[in-house]
Amino acid sequence: MTLTSGAIRVTDASATREFGQYLNTLAKGQGSACQASEYLVWDDPQLAEQISEDLASRLQARKFTVKTLAEDEDEEAATLSFLLTQASGRYVGLLYRDAESVVLGWCQMKAAAKPQATPAAPVPPAAAAPQPAAPPPQAGAAPRAGVYRGELLGDFKGNTISFQVGADGRTISKVQMSGYWRCSDSLSNTTYKTNPRLVGALGALPETVPVRQGTFNVEAKRPYLVWNFEGRFVNASTAQGSFIVQSADCTSYRLTFTATRQE
Repeated sequence: MTLTSGAIRVTDASATREFGQYLNTLAKGQGSACQASEYLVWDDPQLAEQISEDLASRLQARKFTVKTLAEDEDEEAATLSFLLTQASGRYVGLLYRDAESVVLGWCQMKAAAKPQATPAAPVPPAAAAPQPAAPPPQAGAAPRAGVYRGELLGDFKGNTISFQVGADGRTISKVQMSGYWRCSDSLSNTTYKTNPRLVGALGALPETVPVRQGTFNVEAKRPYLVWNFEGRFVNASTAQGSFIVQSADCTSYRLTFTATRQE
């Protein structure tokens, strides 16, 4: 499919890994997975509107049905994810623009598997002796309410995490990473995800986290962003765990922490 001139086709697996993971997340949301992908980069962000118009025209000419999945724009970047349907198959795509470039990626999703004939039921074997149940996950302590803070270890020195335990000790809110994560300038950058940038507001987990038997584990997703926060309270005033936030072109990597209640 011919698109706006000036595109650079990116084939470096390391440069497209995170972008490809997000396409796979989109495909998973459609009950499938990616089987073939393609990535294009334009170094001129002023072409964004023309690229969008050319893409819409080419898709219409090829009789694709287009459905917008998510759209987001702020002062620094704009993103659009979409679903394409045609007689020959289904695709998910992502169009991303920042101050330096425009990136377009899409993948063809695997076709739904055909139902198999149900084989005749085998004669059941004699019942085996019952096995002992697997031990349950190690429970933690019941936490005290209050604000907890600690250092995030594993990359930049000085990165911190803070959160608040509710009055009943059953929820965690206001989870916030402060400090730096690592980003790439564009998918064509050979120094992929090495550039430090302040994580800012994107370090804030956008959900309340339940505490069950002194443990917590949540994965939160928003368009082009994923957070994971997990751990346990080793005593009533101390929690240990890990945290990660990542986007299409930035990641904190998985960092560990010990956070203590602030008196």
